[in-house]
Amino acid sequence: MDAADGGSPAGERVVGADADAGTVVVVALLAARDRFREFLPGALTDEPDALHQLRTSVRRLRSVLAAYGGLLDEAVVTGLRRRLRELGHELGTVRDLEVRVQVAEAAIADADEAGRFASEAELERIHGILVDDERVAHDRAHARFVERQDLPRAVERIEELDRVLAAPPFTERAARDAATELGEMLDREAERAGRRARRLPDDPSLDELHDLRKASRRLRYAAEALSEPPVALFGELAADLAEAGDDIHDVLGDHRDELLFAEHLRRAAAHAAHAGEPADVLRRLADDADARAAAHLSELPDAVRALRKAAKAWSAHRPD
Repeated sequence: MDAADGGSPAGERVVGADADAGTVVVVALLAARDRFREFLPGALTDEPDALHQLRTSVRRLRSVLAAYGGLLDEAVVTGLRRRLRELGHELGTVRDLEVRVQVAEAAIADADEAGRFASEAELERIHGILVDDERVAHDRAHARFVERQDLPRAVERIEELDRVLAAPPFTERAARDAATELGEMLDREAERAGRRARRLPDDPSLDELHDLRKASRRLRYAAEALSEPPVALFGELAADLAEAGDDIHDVLGDHRDELLFAEHLRRAAAHAAHAGEPADVLRRLADDADARAAAHLSELPDAVRALRKAAKAWSAHRPD
């Protein structure tokens, strides 16, 4: 079993049809690691979308390790996932503020078009609260993120990832046929997401929705890792799993963003009222956000049906 060359670009690594399971997973991890390296400089300088792409790369690494970690030493995988989770939280603090500004800008534009603001001065006041002030908060959070990336702990976690991928601590399962072994592992990810969906009650809690969202996201990245270059081990059926997982993740992500924005609006309204400033428009914007959240959630049943269909097709036709 030969590990892929950890120093070559992802585009130059191609997994042969006769590759073992360990080699395939390492190549997929190397591709995600290379994307992380690609977006890190832009994220540090706050280039548009770079931090979002960096966070996605971290999520991809974590998901592939979670789905296929049985091919590697358990303690090593646990340590890597813990360190990457820490990085994900650091990125999330900044990214959540980015998203809140984006949601606010769209909400203000819609409200302005609907004639919700009594005057231009009121629009400017609300824009200052929901956009300008949040951009200042984002810039502070981003500066803290940049400072943390110079700390020894931050440097060590990437060095650890590089060391593991350069000399993977494979288990016995890693030498098995890739299509069979990884097909079974991907099947378990599809069943995991499907089980979360089946157990969802008619009136799910936010925690239950969050669990489904995480499982669907992990399914997406696990399926993409085996169906997109530089690994194209599986074809359309795996790609359908990835798409179904992504659709549920997007629906629930949009739902969460609007709920968090509504909560932020109500806090802003309380602060405004305490300061003797008009707060009704903020409360109305919060109601609008709740309505958008409900509209997003209404799309979930169709997305769940698509997931079940994709999982059933995969289970029936995956390699044995």
